[in-house]
Amino acid sequence: MSKDSKKSLQDLKDATNHAGEVAKSIWLAGLGAYGRAYDEAHEALEKASKETPKLFTELVDKGNRLETQARAKLGEATNIGKTTSIEERISKMRASLGFGHTASADDLSRLEKKLDALSKKVDALSKAAKPAAAAAEPKTAAKAAPKAKAPRKAPAKKAAAKKAE
Repeated sequence: MSKDSKKSLQDLKDATNHAGEVAKSIWLAGLGAYGRAYDEAHEALEKASKETPKLFTELVDKGNRLETQARAKLGEATNIGKTTSIEERISKMRASLGFGHTASADDLSRLEKKLDALSKKVDALSKAAKPAAAAAEPKTAAKAAPKAKAPRKAPAKKAAAKKAE
């Protein structure tokens, strides 16, 4: 064998060894990734199995509290319908909206008296205003004699078209 062929054979062996090492490194990297994923999944499973009972009991407790509140509200709603009449319920609704004050007979009579007093004052003012208006009428009638309107002129007609030059 010649030197060139020995050298090329050696280069081929080196290249093959190098390719084998790269392939082995790639395979080991994949194996390492699988191992790492397995370890992380195992840790997550252990953590979840420890926290699951705690989370479950917290959810059950919260559910019990919500059920108690709902039953209390439901009980209030059913008791309202059983123990009160429609008038009482309307009265409560008005009170909650700020319309709780209802007019009594005393309030109505007091308002009627005020209305009568105001009516008398308006009548007196209107009677006093009639003579004053009658006295002012002749003076204003003389001043405000209507003027005759001037007749309107017809609008100006447009100038005839320009003469042809």
